[in-house]
Amino acid sequence: MKESLLVPIGKVTRAHGIRGALKVFAYGETLDRMRVGERLFAKESGARRQLTLASLRAQNRVWIVEFEEIESRDQAESLTGREIFIESERLPDLPEGEFYQFQLIGLSVETREGRPLGTLSAILETGSNDVYVVESGGREVLIPAIEEVVREVDLQNGKIVVELPEGLES
Repeated sequence: MKESLLVPIGKVTRAHGIRGALKVFAYGETLDRMRVGERLFAKESGARRQLTLASLRAQNRVWIVEFEEIESRDQAESLTGREIFIESERLPDLPEGEFYQFQLIGLSVETREGRPLGTLSAILETGSNDVYVVESGGREVLIPAIEEVVREVDLQNGKIVVELPEGLES
């Protein structure tokens, strides 16, 4: 049986309290949809460690999370700096035309004319819109992820087609 793709949904920033709670910085909104009893994962030495959600509450920009398997501050501290994952097939479906970041990172990026620009290596989240970081031959191009620029996302063929605004033409 093939292992499911694990997608990061947050990162443990530190232990919280003495009973094994963790402060987790959430990536996106997936963590706030989680319920007690759900299964999440951490990676340790390349292996998956299953964690069962025992409690979850928002605190400012982070979440206070408790897992059934983590019973002490020392155990919680061992997870500091690690990402928390969910199996990709458990992610909620997105509306038409929206994508998870893990689906986009690694896609090739080209202009409408078919000129290759490079590979999407990162997505920067800014206040108004995301910005795609496209790498090619040691250089980076920053492309605003807005409808007028990103013309097509073709997951099946592994590419993003863009129409570069004036000033970004290379």
